[in-house]
Amino acid sequence: MAALLTACCLSPTAWSDEQQPPSSYSFDDELTLGQRAKASLSRFNRAKAIEPGRYQVDIYLNNNFVTRSVVDFQSVNDADVAPCLSDQFLLDAGVKPNRLNDHASAKTPPGALPPEATLQAAQPNCAPLSQRLGGVASSRFDLSRLRLDISIAQSLMTQVPRDHVAPSDWDAGDSMAFFNYNTNYYHSAYSSGRTGNSDNAYLGLNSGINLGLWRLRQQSSARYTSSGESRTDWSNLRTYAQRALPALDSEMTLGESFTAGDLFASMAFRGVQLGTDDRMQAESLRGYAPQVRGIAATNARVLVKQNGRTIYETNVAPGAFIIDDLYGTSYQGDLEVEVIEADGRLSSFTVPFTAVPDSMRPGASRYNATLGQARDIGANDLFADLTYQHGLNNNLTLNSGVRIADDYLALLAGGVLATAYGAFGLNSTFSTARIENDQRSSGWRLQSTYSKTFQPTSTTVSLAGYRYSTEGYRDLSDVFGVRKSFKNNQTWSSGSYQQRTQLTANINQSLGDFGQFYLSASTSDYYSDNSRDTQLQLGYSNNWRQLNYNLSVSRQESRQTQLSDDGQQPQYVYSRNTNNRTNLLMLSLSMPLGSSPRSPYLFSSVTRNSAGGNTYQSSISGTLDEAQNLSYGVDASRNDQDKVTSWGGSLQQRRPLATIGGNFSKGKNYWQASANARGSAVLHSDGLTLGPYLSDTFGLIEAKGASGAEVRNGQGATINPDGYALIPSLSAYRYNDIGLNSTGINRNAELQDNQRRVAPYAGAAVKVQFRTLVGHALLIKATHADGEPLPLGANVMDDQGNVIGMVGQASQIYARVADRQGALHIKWGDDPDHGCDLRYEFTDSVAEQALIRLNATCQQGPAI
Repeated sequence: MAALLTACCLSPTAWSDEQQPPSSYSFDDELTLGQRAKASLSRFNRAKAIEPGRYQVDIYLNNNFVTRSVVDFQSVNDADVAPCLSDQFLLDAGVKPNRLNDHASAKTPPGALPPEATLQAAQPNCAPLSQRLGGVASSRFDLSRLRLDISIAQSLMTQVPRDHVAPSDWDAGDSMAFFNYNTNYYHSAYSSGRTGNSDNAYLGLNSGINLGLWRLRQQSSARYTSSGESRTDWSNLRTYAQRALPALDSEMTLGESFTAGDLFASMAFRGVQLGTDDRMQAESLRGYAPQVRGIAATNARVLVKQNGRTIYETNVAPGAFIIDDLYGTSYQGDLEVEVIEADGRLSSFTVPFTAVPDSMRPGASRYNATLGQARDIGANDLFADLTYQHGLNNNLTLNSGVRIADDYLALLAGGVLATAYGAFGLNSTFSTARIENDQRSSGWRLQSTYSKTFQPTSTTVSLAGYRYSTEGYRDLSDVFGVRKSFKNNQTWSSGSYQQRTQLTANINQSLGDFGQFYLSASTSDYYSDNSRDTQLQLGYSNNWRQLNYNLSVSRQESRQTQLSDDGQQPQYVYSRNTNNRTNLLMLSLSMPLGSSPRSPYLFSSVTRNSAGGNTYQSSISGTLDEAQNLSYGVDASRNDQDKVTSWGGSLQQRRPLATIGGNFSKGKNYWQASANARGSAVLHSDGLTLGPYLSDTFGLIEAKGASGAEVRNGQGATINPDGYALIPSLSAYRYNDIGLNSTGINRNAELQDNQRRVAPYAGAAVKVQFRTLVGHALLIKATHADGEPLPLGANVMDDQGNVIGMVGQASQIYARVADRQGALHIKWGDDPDHGCDLRYEFTDSVAEQALIRLNATCQQGPAI
């Protein structure tokens, strides 16, 4: 193998477009044996040296990854080789069309290879970028890493947001059908009061079919219960079709779904929905962040800082500048902007950064329209929704909406005002409806929110909300529910019906090295009685070395509401049960039991319940293998009031075809055991592939012959004998790096590339193909017909003329071949006699060896 390493080291970094290498060097021909070596190694005496041909390379633009594709490299003069890049590729990369047209006279030299590469359009241009873009662009190719770096001045580039993925790169995927399954079996035996057994089984199915941009989805479940008598239930949960509408940055849903729930309360419906899909925006344009505007006197650096940390840095040209691609968040501190001029001058200013969930970026809009029947509530009543939000500037966002149904109307107006004192959100909704006994009720609801980070004290009020409703206000879900309840004399319950006020608050206080304090609280009261729903939690957390500890106090108090029938007329009965008031005091500790990444983790807690008694719990969890596919957990608990002790354990393993697990527990007068499995099956053009449970957007890897290769971050998935594997989850409209690990691959295969990048549509099923080389690994000790060694560094080619290696030290050649006899072609120069044919043959007895060693003679032949 030393010959292979040496051959690799002979490949220097190739420079082009008049870039000078960091240092000059040359290969001394006198240190090699044989006259042919001189002809072979002379081309490496130039740092820019690279053989013309096609190479699969990673392309970086201004140090940012763009794509991986096959690129033609052609000679542009006697000394240089340049990549052939089409105009369309440069335009898609962000080059301004007018700047490219200014230098369109640069032509492709005669004899260029056919444009078979993915990124080469009908007329690839092999002229150096410095000629095509006026001397402010260059390229550099690192042959050892197969990396092509392109540098283009910012003045030639259109401004695109960070993490931007061009819609032309979005992948709609392939036509496939799939189903996910999640199954669980549970058995318990008990002898408290009465002796008995119970068995429960559950099967959840999530299926789908992809046809182009259309996605059909269906969710259903089956449940079996046996406790004295058996019962089986089948539920059709949801069926719908979706399609992306890129031109509108929107997604359309037909069938059963849910309304957005950002301005009006969310409702299940059956019908049609059209709304903005924020996932189509670049990551740096999601959520809220203010625009930063300023003026630079020179070519300046601009730094944006938050809480003393630099979160963004860029270079700007003289004049006015705008930064509008800061990453969004619901709450942060104010932004400190520094402008560092070329002459060293420094100026700074502050931009307030406060937001609530309704906040929109300046110029951004979001809409959602729904028309359909209400599901799971009422009597399939028709309704329609329309909401619209728009960011006017850094300080103001406007909200509006309308909800219509039979004898129901709700109108909403409001917005968000961002100030130096925090972000204030205010929405006002008017409703009028016919309710019980054909009476009409009208009223208002006022919602306000507030968010602010107080930097001097590091206090974050992440969201404080207040909602007040007049007695006549009604949510549409309550109207539908009440109407059906009075019509059918059925019980109706709701947490929002006749609610008067609701107050929520979340406060986090950082104490630096002394930990963190947090408070979460909500309380609601109602017009119908004096009761109140209250939830309160106070907590403190910190760590000492590897020990994490948390102390919390919580209180929960709730009311009960139901609709009853006194025999004459249905009426609401509100009951207040003091047993619903609970106070808890909890101390928890957690720490790893060792310094290894696979060390088990200990969690312990003690809880004091106002209802009586203390509960002590401890558990240990961890993994049993390096790949962290096999996990375990053991736990025990004790209640000192009831004198009850229980213990249990669990195991779960991620397998290539499914995830399986089980658990067991035992306590006073009972024991319980369960088993579960979850996975998926995908039907595609070449057959059926099994794998882990899939998200809505997933991938199918095709790597023929590479059985056993591991999928990176694939939840244990490996290439199956048919050459396929599933990627359980991909991020929609984002670049996803997909990789294979050759660990475990069958010995007769090699991966010619092991990484791909895709940007799928939401819900797409993307097929990702990897090139493989299947055959026998040969290490050939080769000599020329006259007994001399072959030239060191000479190219080794297959029958198609593809370079598959180089001649290494001691005239050794490593190659992988498919057949047990054939020929390799050796080339060390451009002259017709600078090449020969190396024929090989091996017997069945050695075909199964991991590395087959041969001796062979290279016969003189024409150079390829």
